[in-house]
Amino acid sequence: MESPFFIIIKKKEKTMATFWTEAEVELDVNDIYENLSDREILKLVDLLVDEGVVISTNTSKNESMSFMDEEWKKTLISLMNNRHRLSNEDEETIKTIANKL
Repeated sequence: MESPFFIIIKKKEKTMATFWTEAEVELDVNDIYENLSDREILKLVDLLVDEGVVISTNTSKNESMSFMDEEWKKTLISLMNNRHRLSNEDEETIKTIANKL
């Protein structure tokens, strides 16, 4: 009968020093963006949506929009970009319509 085979491993303790340093690196946002993969860009968009920095349109590159949807999207973007030019009454009207939905 063969005897069982055991391996005993002894961990060698070594003490290593950890050094921390601060460095200031100037990066241009365009340089960072240009080096992102498609997957990383989508993750970045998701992060910005989660943080409330951008509003998601829920359309991916592969998804085609109808002409009416494209026109509606342009209208909404125009409203968002020109909100400061709306009267208080116009803003309230838009809010009332949005709250009905």
